[in-house]
Amino acid sequence: MIGLIVKREMLMFFRNPMGFLVTGLFCLVVGWLFMHQLDFFINNIQKAPVHLRNHYDFTNEVVIKLFSNVNFLFLFITPILGMSFFSAEYKNRTIDLYFSARISDFELILGKYISFLLQGLFILAMTTVYPLVLSNIQMNDTAFIYTGYIGIFLNFSCFASLSLLSSSFSRNPIICALFGFVLIMFTWILGFFGQISSHYFLSQILNFLSVNYHLTSFLKGAVSLSDIFFYLSFNLYILIVLKKRLESRKWL
Repeated sequence: MIGLIVKREMLMFFRNPMGFLVTGLFCLVVGWLFMHQLDFFINNIQKAPVHLRNHYDFTNEVVIKLFSNVNFLFLFITPILGMSFFSAEYKNRTIDLYFSARISDFELILGKYISFLLQGLFILAMTTVYPLVLSNIQMNDTAFIYTGYIGIFLNFSCFASLSLLSSSFSRNPIICALFGFVLIMFTWILGFFGQISSHYFLSQILNFLSVNYHLTSFLKGAVSLSDIFFYLSFNLYILIVLKKRLESRKWL
């Protein structure tokens, strides 16, 4: 049954003009930012004295900023992509069909979540053209490109679970999108408060709870088991909360 749900959601994604519109705008903005950063870096290199050109780090100035921009844009498009997963089921009264078909809450949630991840993977795959462009440039280490994509996808998985949860609170998809944005932004700014906090213990807690904090090591080419454990635990917890939400049967 999970496979059928995934297939249904993916067909809806590719048949819905909104999916292609969001993907197109995403690629357009990422492409413009990438070309702007690359042009800015080249101009700085050309204007800099010869003995100072080695001080310009291509990885930090172009590649890592590319991943940061992709992650930032996911902050906005993920709630839009996820706003109708459950709100549309409420509005069309099709949620009852799932339960009458003896589909468990776990199967329903997992099917929709997997399809959401596949949608994000499809959008993320559209950006792989930029590493291909960078492949012509001699770089000392390309491992951070692979780890960067892994980190961005794991970050998206957290955004997706939060957006999926937010879509279960209203029939109105706009409200769900706004609520999802607030939830994602909350996890985003926890790291900011962790950085400015003068209390060491509080700072460590806030940083650990921040999704973006765990992305940093991936962007630097390192894979930490503690970060992977955080992502898995975070998503599992949110999906359990969503399951409790569905079990309540308090449909709006």
